[in-house]
Amino acid sequence: MGRINGKKAAVALTAGLVGFAGTGMAVAKGGISANLALSGSFFTVTIGGLSGQDFSLFMDNDAKGDDHLPVARVKIKEAKASDLCLSTTVPDLPAVGEATLSLRANGQNSVDADDLIVGSTDIKGSLRMADPNLGIDASQVNPEAPDDAWGLHSKDVQIVAEKIIATSVGAKQLNVSGVEASVRRGTENAC
Repeated sequence: MGRINGKKAAVALTAGLVGFAGTGMAVAKGGISANLALSGSFFTVTIGGLSGQDFSLFMDNDAKGDDHLPVARVKIKEAKASDLCLSTTVPDLPAVGEATLSLRANGQNSVDADDLIVGSTDIKGSLRMADPNLGIDASQVNPEAPDDAWGLHSKDVQIVAEKIIATSVGAKQLNVSGVEASVRRGTENAC
């Protein structure tokens, strides 16, 4: 097998981060909508507040390398969130060492998402549901849920997420305003 050239890897990473930051700036200025799909590593998400319609949660699994992890899969048909932070740490970035990428969108209703879906191993926060149904067969209200999956559902939800350890986040449509992206050595800028 070949070797990885550290300088070439650093140049490729820098180019990717510049492209990512440019996209973030365009999203921040309202120029584009972003389809978000992140997976393959753990990342931390915090949300100051989220309101949504057609909320469901069910047990599922997410692939991480060759392994599959049990996760709580959260799906929200329409969501508006405030004060969002998402960060992930790479333990051994070539020529750098430990580094953290952080995305922040501060402000009231700074995030607007359609068909938001999150895979998570840990969720800490508060939840307020309207007309909740607990212990249901989640596949009856959510076509993505496996048959006979334990779940809960509500028509409306209010969430404050102090900390979510996520394995994947996806959305059919994601609009974010006021995006700030930073990459730093270590974990100082993590959520």
